Amino acid sequence: MARSAQRSRGFMCAPAFTAAPSITGTAQVGQTLTGASGTVRNGTVSAHRWLRDGAAISGATAATYVVQAGDVGAKITYEVTATNALNSANTVKAVSAETATVIA
Repeated sequence: MARSAQRSRGFMCAPAFTAAPSITGTAQVGQTLTGASGTVRNGTVSAHRWLRDGAAISGATAATYVVQAGDVGAKITYEVTATNALNSANTVKAVSAETATVIA
C-alpha cells in the first residue's frame, strides 16, 4: 500500500523547468523569432505565447513570431506554460530572457 501511495504522489508533482525558454533570431521588423520551450520535468508544454514589454501579443501563440512594426522600441519575451500530464490544474510558467530592443 505504501508503494501505491508513493506512485500517486509522484504523478501529482508539479511540473518544473530545469532549463528556461529561450529565443533565437533578430529583433528587427520582418524577422522571425523562434522560441525554444526549455526543459520541463514532471510535465509537458501546454501553451506558449509571445510578450511585448511583458504584455501578451494578441494572437502570438506559435513557436515562431514575425516581428511587427508595432514592436519597434520594445523588448520581446517568450512565455511557456507546462502542465502535469495527469492534472491540468497543476501548471507552471517560465519566461525567456528579453530580446534586444526591436529595431525597424
